[in-house]
Amino acid sequence: MLNTKYIAELEEYLKSGNLEEDFKWSVEERRGEILEFLEKLMDLGELADQTATHIIFKGQLGALMGMPGEKAEPEEPSPAVEQGASMEIPQK
Repeated sequence: MLNTKYIAELEEYLKSGNLEEDFKWSVEERRGEILEFLEKLMDLGELADQTATHIIFKGQLGALMGMPGEKAEPEEPSPAVEQGASMEIPQK
């Protein structure tokens, strides 16, 4: 599941300063939700970095050592992929 439209909307929401403005005028409970959302987003950024590193370099060490390459079978999609999981953009 790759939703580039959602990523672009989220990027614009962050770059525009609208999230900061929403935070500024929100009640305490909503501010907590926004901070939790940002924390989750940062965690996902770290996971994306780890995943990209794994995808890019998978099997590269073995190739450098002269070992035959892996012919890995594709894994079954996770339930989140099958269900089309996504995160919501905080609304005003």
